Amino acid sequence: MSVPTGSVMGKMTKPIPPELDNPLNRQVLTDLEGQSCHGDIVAPIEKYLSALEGVKSYCPDSQNFAYILWYVNGIVFAYASGMRNVSLRLSQSGELDLALARHPESFMRECSWYSIPYDSESLEVLVNSAYVSAVNL
Repeated sequence: MSVPTGSVMGKMTKPIPPELDNPLNRQVLTDLEGQSCHGDIVAPIEKYLSALEGVKSYCPDSQNFAYILWYVNGIVFAYASGMRNVSLRLSQSGELDLALARHPESFMRECSWYSIPYDSESLEVLVNSAYVSAVNL
């Protein structure tokens, strides 16, 4: 089974990098297909990610405001879609206070994805935790 690629309304999108075609990413890539992202929610998370080693990003169609995701060592650990939240893949063994984090509806089967307001005071700590978890997978 391969990850989705293709077109939106007849327009070709940027193909998903081959290194992301692995079992840990398939569900999130499938669920993100066709989603859009408001630009305001990207800046805060990119600020925190810029200092982290080996982080790469992927956006299938930035001109049409498609979702954006971030990954390290071929593991997607964060994405932005919609208008208010970013989603992070967080370790279930972490001792973070996630009382305000909500599970994205599309990821009910993957209990490690959490939706966080893009302007949350906890975003930096949570982004770092998601990054460390992905590096250590």
